[in-house]
Amino acid sequence: MRRLVFIVEGKSEVQFVNQLLIPYLSSKDGLQGIPMHAQQLVSNRKKIIHGGSMSFGKFSNDVRNVAHSGDVLVTTMIDFFRLPTDFPGYTTDSKKIDSIERAVRDALSSVISPSVFLPYIQRHEFETLLFASMDGFASIIDDSKALRALEHIVKGYPNPEDIDGGAETAPSKRIGHIFNYEKGVDSLMALRAIPIDAIRARCPRFDHWLHELEDGLKSGFFSF
Repeated sequence: MRRLVFIVEGKSEVQFVNQLLIPYLSSKDGLQGIPMHAQQLVSNRKKIIHGGSMSFGKFSNDVRNVAHSGDVLVTTMIDFFRLPTDFPGYTTDSKKIDSIERAVRDALSSVISPSVFLPYIQRHEFETLLFASMDGFASIIDDSKALRALEHIVKGYPNPEDIDGGAETAPSKRIGHIFNYEKGVDSLMALRAIPIDAIRARCPRFDHWLHELEDGLKSGFFSF
């Protein structure tokens, strides 16, 4: 049995994966008892103290360190929004994220076998998932004007992953323009109110990632 490690971008993603996503996966037939955990990118954990930031070199070091622990499947959850330009296959076209993920897998094939490594880049960013349902926003906001503004966005994008990632129009920026969003507190509270299956129903890339994780956990290998 291989354990699964999620390498993720920030503390909010760690909480989401450890507290919501892993329990969801662990409830699936054939996946009970498989060890799973999330860890934040080392470069991002040191960011505030040392002024560091994610780069492909630092990202690949984290992947290498986890891979060397053995008997492990590795996946990632990082944002396409402001993805470092030194990532293999880098493009500003969010519709070509698949090509970046393949390029990352290929670039690290000497470090970790593609059969146990599944890079995932969230289109456009973590906050995309909050737009899967108004239930999340309704659980953290009591301002009717703000809720109407957010509902306008939710209804305007049948696929929340299409919400673009411009400097002022990325999902987190849109939320921040409407209410005083505190990611560390608000994101997890909102996502607790949205079933993972509801997110999957509206976010096809996220859904495909989970399908690949489920298949990989059952077989011990990822297809590529």
